[in-house]
Amino acid sequence: MNNSNLQLEDKEDSRLSFLQDKQGELAQLVEAINRVEANEDWRKLKEIFLNGIMDKLERQLKEEASKSEVSLPKVYRLQGQVEWAKKYSNLKKISDEKRLEIENLKKQIYESNPRDGAL
Repeated sequence: MNNSNLQLEDKEDSRLSFLQDKQGELAQLVEAINRVEANEDWRKLKEIFLNGIMDKLERQLKEEASKSEVSLPKVYRLQGQVEWAKKYSNLKKISDEKRLEIENLKKQIYESNPRDGAL
């Protein structure tokens, strides 16, 4: 066996090891997110605290947008904060996104001819 074949095999082993490690980490993350989401304390925190923050940010955004002289940087900042709050308060959606990542990793792991440079 020549040296270039050994290097290709090592590269493939390294790629598979990386993908399998990433898959394991994502699986643990999904399990943790699901446990937190099922917890009554999370529901209370979301209802009392996070929903209040989103309401406040949306109200500030509407107020800023209705001004005669709108501050675009402030509008953009508020829009980003609203999107961030929506994204990270929906644990079910995060869990679903991570499950999709796991499925994509599985496809890459079991793919017979990976794309060049695919990790």
